[in-house]
Amino acid sequence: MSGDWECYGSPESVAAMKRGATLWTLVRNDPRFAFYGRLIGLSQPVDNTAEVLAALARLQGAGVCYFLPKSDVPALFSTLESDGLSTDRHEHYFGGKAAYAAAKGVLTDYSLPSDLTVLRLDEDTPCSFIADAVTLMESCGVMPVPASFLRGKQGRGLCLVASDSEGKPVAVATSIFMHPKASPHAKTVFWGMLATRPDRRGQKIALILGAQAIVHMWEQEGARGFMTGVRQDNASSAALCNRLGVADTAWTYAVCVDPQTLGRKSVTK
Repeated sequence: MSGDWECYGSPESVAAMKRGATLWTLVRNDPRFAFYGRLIGLSQPVDNTAEVLAALARLQGAGVCYFLPKSDVPALFSTLESDGLSTDRHEHYFGGKAAYAAAKGVLTDYSLPSDLTVLRLDEDTPCSFIADAVTLMESCGVMPVPASFLRGKQGRGLCLVASDSEGKPVAVATSIFMHPKASPHAKTVFWGMLATRPDRRGQKIALILGAQAIVHMWEQEGARGFMTGVRQDNASSAALCNRLGVADTAWTYAVCVDPQTLGRKSVTK
């Protein structure tokens, strides 16, 4: 595929991204919604959260509410499940100025292994290299976004890829603006899609790339909040986030899934 429809990943992921991108053309200026290339989601709860999430799930395959209070999860999930839909959740991790300070500290204290080169994906990045980076993401359980977002052509953000001496991707980190200008979260960005090749884990590569993404988005793009979703049982991701000042909050990424449309459950990592 080419242009704004340049997508990589499994057929289910690509189909979901296409549905989300099409729907975004209709709601992109509505401050209730957010999008960073995967699926349209609710920024925060609304009066009819369950109805909106169910509608998003049936249109896209899944819908998510990013700032749902943890205390509201049982009632919401009960309502959605009684309507024949599946549910999922990631804990909402968030960092502001403390994340920027922590990221600066990481970059002062640590350096990447000498055989690695960091590339910021852009319009000139070969499709084959992006395809390899996406394969790495998916091997780590990370659903990618369309290449136009990874290249920085849409969504205003960046994707950093560390590659080895053979030019093969070793680790990835991404951060993208996701909320409309009228949203109360307009300066909050998605941060994550952290993935590291198994043979290079333990070298702090994802930590450093994640820190580089935070510093760039703060200093160059005006981001003032960094959010990501972490599963309750993912201790390694939680530890990395905490090291960068991105910590668990009172919110949850509450996910509603229509399995018949989507064909898979986890879409928010």
